[in-house]
Parts: sequence; C-alpha cells; structure tokens
Amino acid sequence: MNFVIKGNLRGLLCSDCELPVTGTSIKIYKPAADSRQTLLAVADVKQTFHQASAEELKAKEKLFIAEGRLQENGDFEVELGERSGYDGGALDIDWYCGTGPIVIGPGPKKELDLQFHITTLQPMWQGNKGSVQYAYFEYRIDSKWFCRILSLFDIWVVCGIVIDCETKAPVSGVRVFSYDVDLIQDDTLGDAYTDANGKFTIIYPGDNFRKTLLSPWLNIEWPAGPDYYFRIESSSGAVLLNEDRTRGRQNDRHNAHNCFCVRLCVKGGPTIDYWPWFTEVGNFSITSDIDAGGKTLTGKFGAGGAGYGFFGSVKLGGYATKTVPAAPGSPLYYRFLTSLDNVNFSPATKAQMEVNIALKVATRQITWHGGVAFQNVVIDINQPASIADSIPPDNYPAPIADHVLHPDPNGWVRVDQPAMDSGFYGPLFYLDTNSIISGGDASAGQTAGAAVTVPNQKNGKMLYIQFQTTDDPANPASPNLNTQALIGSIYVNNWNEVSLVKLEELYAGGGTGCTPVKAQAHIDYTVDHELIGGWNLSIYSNATGGIAGLPSGNVPRGVAAQLNLATAPGITPAFATWPSCAYALSLNTMRKLTTGEHNDDWTPNTVLFCK
Repeated sequence: MNFVIKGNLRGLLCSDCELPVTGTSIKIYKPAADSRQTLLAVADVKQTFHQASAEELKAKEKLFIAEGRLQENGDFEVELGERSGYDGGALDIDWYCGTGPIVIGPGPKKELDLQFHITTLQPMWQGNKGSVQYAYFEYRIDSKWFCRILSLFDIWVVCGIVIDCETKAPVSGVRVFSYDVDLIQDDTLGDAYTDANGKFTIIYPGDNFRKTLLSPWLNIEWPAGPDYYFRIESSSGAVLLNEDRTRGRQNDRHNAHNCFCVRLCVKGGPTIDYWPWFTEVGNFSITSDIDAGGKTLTGKFGAGGAGYGFFGSVKLGGYATKTVPAAPGSPLYYRFLTSLDNVNFSPATKAQMEVNIALKVATRQITWHGGVAFQNVVIDINQPASIADSIPPDNYPAPIADHVLHPDPNGWVRVDQPAMDSGFYGPLFYLDTNSIISGGDASAGQTAGAAVTVPNQKNGKMLYIQFQTTDDPANPASPNLNTQALIGSIYVNNWNEVSLVKLEELYAGGGTGCTPVKAQAHIDYTVDHELIGGWNLSIYSNATGGIAGLPSGNVPRGVAAQLNLATAPGITPAFATWPSCAYALSLNTMRKLTTGEHNDDWTPNTVLFCK
C-alpha cells in the first residue's frame, strides 16, 4: 500500500497576515520507540513545535522515511511508498528550514542550517484511489516562532492592507513604498502592489535599512529596527498617500520589529470592484516574478525557473471589470499593445493571437433543460462571433455552445455583461510571440563539431506589453481611455537551438550512412543557444542498455566538440567490448524557455548505426 500526505505550510506574521514557506522541505520520520507516542499524536501542535537539536537529528537519521519539497504557495506532497515499510501509523513531521525559510532574492544569507519538529501526527487516511491512500496536513507556524526564525536570517517583512478611508473597502492595484527614517539619509526598503483584497507584503534583507553613505563597506543602524513611513501611488503614478518622514519616529512605527503589520488608508482610491489590471504572463506576476531583463526569477507551478526566457504563445492575465470605473453604465473594452523598444506600441489584434486554442475568459449561468447550467465565454477566432450579451435559448438536448468573443480590428475585446462575477479574472488574451519576434531553425548552415560564430548566433529580444481600457473603442479621445502605467516586460527567443550530431564513420570513404562502425567511432556534435538549459549525448542498444560516461552540460551557449568512443575515458562498457548490434546515438537538448505555463521539452537528435 502506498500513502501520500498532501499539505500546506505557512508562517504567521500577525493574526491576519501570513507567508507561504517556500524553497525548503517537509521531512517524515517514524516516531522513536516511546511510550508517549499516543500522547504526542494528540497533543496541541503549538506545544510540540521546537527546533531540533543536533542530538535529536542524529537519533532521527535511521527513522527517516521520505521528504517533500515546499512549493511557491507553501504546498507540499510526500509519498510514502511500499519500500518505506510504513504501515499507516503515527508519523513525525519536521520542517527542514535549511539556509532560509523563504526566498527573498539577493541579500545576506547567514550560515545556518536549521530543522524544526512540528508534531507527531496520526494521519486520517481516506479516499482510496487504487492502491494509494491520502491524508492532508495544514500548519501555520506561530508568529512568535516564525518571526524569530526570520530574524535569524536577517529577513524583515512589512505586511499590511490598504483601505479606502471613507468606505473602508479594500483598495487593490496600488503601489506601496516603504521607507526607514535615518539621521542623514532615509532608506528605501522595498515596494509591493496590493492584491484583490487590498493586502501587500514587502520582504527585504536587514541591510536595506542599515545603509549609510559608505555602504556597502559600512552598514550600521544604531537602533535595533527601522522607523517606518509609507507612500502609496495609483497605477498611473498619482500619489494617494505621502506620509511625512516624522511619522516614522512615532511610537507605533519607531524601532519596529522584523515582522511589522500595518493598516493604511487612502482617499478616493480604486476599490476591488472597479479597477482593471494586467497582472501576469502565464503563471508569472509582472511585478514580482520577472526580472528587469525579462526572465523569470523562480519556478511557478511547474513552469519557469531562475533565468528562463519566454517562447511561443503566452497567456496575458489580469482583471477586466464589466464596466468602466468612471462610467459604471458603460461596458468595458480592453486590449493589449506590444513594443520592441518600449516607446512605439502597436495593438495586439487577431493577427497576433494564438489561433489553435480557444481562450476561456469567463463563465455564464444560463437555463438549460429547465434548470441551472453554465456556458463558457471564450475568445476564439475559429468560431463565429456571438451577438454581444446574447443569451442562448434552452435547446436541450443539444450541447451548450460557447459564447464567442472576437477582438475588433484594433484589438479591443468587449467584456461580456452576463458573465458571472464582476468581470473577467484570469487569462485575458492569448498572444503568439512568434508573430512579433520570429524564430526558426538555427542549425541551418552550421556544421556538427564546429562552434557557431558570433554573427550566426540567434538571440532573442525584449517584448514590452501594455494594457488599455476604454468605454468607446471608436473614440481615441474618450476621457475614459486609460493606459496602465505598469508595463510587462518579457525576454522572448523563438529560435530553435542548434543541435547537430554526426558519426563520421558512417560516411567515411564515400559511405552512404549505412556503413557499419568498427574499431573507431568519432562523434562530431554542436549545441548552441543563448538560453540552453541542458544537453547530453546518449547511446542505447538492446545488447548493452544505456552507455555510461558520455558528456553532458548546461553552460550557455552550449558546446562544440568531437568524441572518439574508442579512446574517450570513462565510457562504460568500453567501446571495444560492444557486441554487434544496432545502436541509437542521440544528442538531447533543452532550452531555458517557458510559455509561462510549461517549459521547453527535451528534444532528441538521433543517429542510428550498427557495429
């Protein structure tokens, strides 16, 4: 029987603010032989959480069962296979903190390696799926513990909410800047945008408030913590709140702890119901997940990673309200514009859309077969456009057709008024980057074994993406035409990698490619791409299985080399011992590129030969 524990781990900063624990892992152990095992399994987890000592970790080594990586949102999954010997009983759950409980990007990292015991758990196994049983475990690390752990790594956090001063409604999509008051020079600590609930989180290393005129050679802060004051701007850059720096010297802001929670209010700010936004490319936030060079900072839900560019078709996501914020009686239209220089922007129209896949943007509730049913709202130029806001008659038992939207010739999409919720939330446009930044076969004209010269190397380009909304697409002078100040920037490379491999003996002496290989086997190979993720040579035969000791790498731009299988060290089994048989030689390559939802796949270039 196999068992799987799924769960989520977060750390509390204050009563209504928490952070997912990322980049670390959950470790599962068998409990030590202890008469208190039952008591520990039913104990309050707040009483069992503690830092594991060196002696405790040593004792646990032989009891280890399995480990699961914590994802960006704090989720984890640990599989306890049959080989683990686990029988469904109690388990010790530990959090391996390693060298940092969360990822904060560049900043100081203290040389620590910590692990914490969470609890002894008797999982409630249920939901048999074949031979697998599942249990769920969710835990919030108490703020006293979590903030102390953050402080050990010199991690500082501001967690807050922005509301409208009069209506008390949360304000989304505004930018919050955090500062520290100093005698000579105030420090900029960081900034963040509020989410749909008006909440924001700013995470920064302690050196941000210890900066002096001599930084980075001398960082010092006489008090123990920062003295906070804040500035808030709208998406267009209008200042909504500009606190005086003296606010940071008041008791509730002065010498703050490393976990600081705050409530800010603005007058006349946009509320969560009335502010359209472009927020993401695929799974990646345009404000926090993509660096200044247009590459992803980390992995998100199985896509991207550190330093990944983009390719192919990408989903542009965000929030498009049903009506125009300043004209609630007018349906909202939105569109995206693109640029290669961040100056001259052109509308993304049907010609720039992904044409092979319909994009679902919303759901409607309709009547079908006399009862409640649901209809998809899609952008799909392969189906005829539906009449705006039209409701289909009850044609049961016919299938429910999509309500189909088309961009107009200038790229404007009208938000469907009968759609559920208050507008489109999620994917808004499926952009084919090949229509703007083309690629192709970079191997054309190249020779296996020879390096690609600089003039022939195929590189990508920056693509800048802008978001507009209006009430009247036909009127470029409409007072309700709004251009989002925040621009999305991604680095796009649609060129295939150079992947060339040749076995010289197949063509020796005028051979046709069918000449058997004998005493020598010279492989010429070339890999080139500015964002090469990895490459390797592989050889397989039914007679030998896989051959070990073949070269591989992941350094940009790749490699250009020759390998003689007969003399190269480390080839196992040795080439001279290979029996007569058919063999498959493959040069396998993968680019560090993502669509925002899935990454480039490994691509083999295979040569068959006989020995």
